Amino acid sequence: MNTSVCIEQKGIIESIEDNRVSVRIDRESACGHCNAQGICNLAESSMRIIEVGNSAQVFSVGEWVEVKMSRSLGNKAILFGYCIPFVLLLSSLLILSALGLPEWIAGLVSLLVLIPYFIILYVFRERLRRTFVFSIHKIA
Repeated sequence: MNTSVCIEQKGIIESIEDNRVSVRIDRESACGHCNAQGICNLAESSMRIIEVGNSAQVFSVGEWVEVKMSRSLGNKAILFGYCIPFVLLLSSLLILSALGLPEWIAGLVSLLVLIPYFIILYVFRERLRRTFVFSIHKIA
């Protein structure tokens, strides 16, 4: 894949079951040399497990691989995960405040507006899983 149109990350194969490969990706923050990393919560590293449909290649547990996803799918994930909830929260807060509701009620109702959105995402999780497809490749 062309690197300008895809997102790549290296990971280790955790398990292989049927036609699914589970890859562990350890993501470390970019603040390794920052003086404030001891008090900043952004300095934590995080681990993600990504399930990838097995390709024709043969993999083994513990093998280093590269997981790729097209950049457009990454943008779509940001849209569903961050942008839409932010717009829902902010617009409902502004509308409810303009209607004269007390701030704490407007804030609480704005947060509650997100519940149906995330329930809808949960209901369509299989369709989203088919949409967000990762590919896996051995590291040469």
